[in-house]
Amino acid sequence: MQTRRKYRVNWFRVITISLSCYFIYLTIGQQYQLNAIGNETQAIQLQQEQAKQMNVTLKAERDALNDPRYVEKVARAELGLVKPGETPYIEAGKK
Repeated sequence: MQTRRKYRVNWFRVITISLSCYFIYLTIGQQYQLNAIGNETQAIQLQQEQAKQMNVTLKAERDALNDPRYVEKVARAELGLVKPGETPYIEAGKK
């Protein structure tokens, strides 16, 4: 006859392994969140830099609009305006 060996569950090991797995799960989850926050921070910093560049460009254009020569140049180029007594010249291929 074969004797059966009685198998006992070592609850300390089960609890220790369960807690270890839980803490590993928490650590991985937190690292994932930190990476996501870091990526979002980089994206926001990029948007901020673009906004700063746009602000500099708009300030330069605002300052240029205070110059009458620049206003005249824009009016002639974009709006097709002419001074009194001038004959407008329009290219044939251009509408």
